[in-house]
Formats: sequence, structure tokens, C-alpha cells
Amino acid sequence: MLLETLNAFSGRISSAIEQNDWVALSDVLTQRQAYLEALLRSSLSDEERQRVEEVLKSVQAMDRLFIAQVQFKKAELLKEFQLVAKGQKFIRAYDAVAA
Repeated sequence: MLLETLNAFSGRISSAIEQNDWVALSDVLTQRQAYLEALLRSSLSDEERQRVEEVLKSVQAMDRLFIAQVQFKKAELLKEFQLVAKGQKFIRAYDAVAA
């Protein structure tokens, strides 16, 4: 159950990143955080706690990959923004010359 739930969160996180849906990403991360906090507050046997710690290490590894994806997307969006800004500058220059 634990792995399935966290895998579902990971799938939703990945999907939000791919779609540049930053609001959905924030929502999923908030939900996952609440789930993990509730899990850690629950009474677990030593064996269960050890398993949770292993799973959390896996979550941290996935988060590093997600962060890399977000940074890549950020760089792509910055390039697009710079191209748009450059285009607007050219349009203003053209309008100034044409007027």
C-alpha cells in the first residue's frame, strides 16, 4: 500500500512537470507531504519504520530527478521568454522606424 501510494504521487508529480502545470505540482507535493507526515506520526513497528525509512530514501532519490526536470523546464521557459522579449523589442524598433 505504501509503495503504491507513493508511486501514484510520483506519477502525478512527473505528469505535472511534463505538462508545466505548476499549480498541480504544488498541490500534489502538498498532498504527498501531508501523507508522509501522517505516516510518520502513526505507530509503526521497528520493521515497518525501517521499511518506511528505505522508501523515504527512494522518494528523496526521485525528488532529485524531479528537481533536475524542473530546472530543465525552467531553463526552457527562460529561453522562450527571452525570445519573446527579443521579438517584442524588434517590433517596437520596427514600429518606431515605420512611424
